[in-house]
Amino acid sequence: MVVFGCDSSISGSAFENQPPDTQLSVQDESLLDNLDDDNRLTSTVQVSWSGDDSDGFVQGYEVRFFDRGESGEGVAWSYTVRTDSLFLLPIRPGQRISDVVFEARAIDNDGAPDPTPASTIFPVQNSPPQIRFIQFDLPPDTTFNVVSFGWAATDPDGNNNLSRVDVSFNDSLNFVSLPADVDFATFVADSAPSGSSGTLESRVFLGRGFSSSQIRVPGLIPNANNVVYLRSVDQTDTTSTRIEFTWYVKAKSADVLYINDYRRSTHTQITGFHLSLLKEFMPVNTPVDTWNITLPFVTGSTGNTPRSTLLPPNAQPTLRQFLASYKYIYWVSSNSTDRIDGNNLPFAAAVMDLFFTNGGKLMVHTPIGIPPDPEQILDNAAVVLLPLTTMVSFPDSLRPSLRMTQGARITAGGRTLPSTSQPLPELKSNAFLTNTLPYIATGSNIIPLYTVDYSYVTRTGRLGPWTGSSVVASISADLRIGLFTLPVINDQTSAQLLIGQTGSVDAPRLALKLMLESLGFPKR
Repeated sequence: MVVFGCDSSISGSAFENQPPDTQLSVQDESLLDNLDDDNRLTSTVQVSWSGDDSDGFVQGYEVRFFDRGESGEGVAWSYTVRTDSLFLLPIRPGQRISDVVFEARAIDNDGAPDPTPASTIFPVQNSPPQIRFIQFDLPPDTTFNVVSFGWAATDPDGNNNLSRVDVSFNDSLNFVSLPADVDFATFVADSAPSGSSGTLESRVFLGRGFSSSQIRVPGLIPNANNVVYLRSVDQTDTTSTRIEFTWYVKAKSADVLYINDYRRSTHTQITGFHLSLLKEFMPVNTPVDTWNITLPFVTGSTGNTPRSTLLPPNAQPTLRQFLASYKYIYWVSSNSTDRIDGNNLPFAAAVMDLFFTNGGKLMVHTPIGIPPDPEQILDNAAVVLLPLTTMVSFPDSLRPSLRMTQGARITAGGRTLPSTSQPLPELKSNAFLTNTLPYIATGSNIIPLYTVDYSYVTRTGRLGPWTGSSVVASISADLRIGLFTLPVINDQTSAQLLIGQTGSVDAPRLALKLMLESLGFPKR
């Protein structure tokens, strides 16, 4: 058998890799001719591109851009597999317009780039940024040393073009910068030295989470009208129109805060009584800050009065931080427990955790009201806060109120409060009262202080002694919160509604002072 063979090898040179080719959706340099300075593009542009490779495939792209006045040498390429994107093109700081060169080049499967990148020039102009206050985040007309503002800063060229937000107190020329992504800030002013009439610096806390920063803003004037100025600034240092807000700042001068929450036009009588009691109890010349949150006044029993417009709009962080700046709070209210919406203490009680964490002590003087919907008792932060277990309940046959006849006994049972040296005085009613209610106070975390000999009235007019819970004053076992619910004076005439069982007009004041002493309020 004979076998014939042949040389089957292939000779010659392999073809070299051919680079890819790139196209831009816009390549016409006539954009420079067709757009005058008043009709230029915004600095944020949408660009798309494509590529093809004659001997393989395109695996990705590289893009870059730079000002036409630069050579482009040394400007880095950015790799992407996308074929379109939104770009913020650079405009030099202080300039309004720029001609920006944009280049794209395809990269083939061998890693070879297009040696002649697709290129065009975008004539762009910078648009000034904008800023506005968020109305819901504006403070009330008067604040103390803690105030918050919210705003919205935007830029027609894209919010990525924002560089910062500038803020100033009472100086429209000199500003302090905040980060561009911040849209809410709380300013906490330093305490004013005694007798000082100068300006104060404020520490800045960023966002609703009250994030601490090293930023401080000078210029806040205590006990005067103040103006906050805000403006937004973009990457070219172009500023928005300046906006401003005016409000009054009361100086924080004390560790004790008296809150006037008696939301009736007769609140001045009640305030005078309680402030004079504090003055008698505390060391001479001890300052007390007073905060009036009475407006709008309660319009009646319909429960339609909204929460006070004098409160900060945000409980967190503004109100939380403000209350926590005090050691002692004496809160006098016209009602706190009959409903949640409209009452002020439920709004504040939900954010008083930091106040107590800091060792704060709270004395509350408020009547007890039963909400029409019993479920609201469970959701009322004030009810959870106060030293009480729950409200009393009435059989259907009884009116939802009780009577204190003149001379009704208000009994302490000889109880001596912790950290005091004398027993609570026995009291009695000095008038016929129909607008008071007791509450239930049980458990190891509550110390009941006073009970009342109430009478009830059935719907048919029958009278009888009330045998349910009759607690009208209590204190928490940890001596943080005191509660007294009976009116001591008539809010119109200042006539004494409570007196001692021996006839002493000073006995009710002594009872309140002993509660303050047990809570640890400063005592002379």
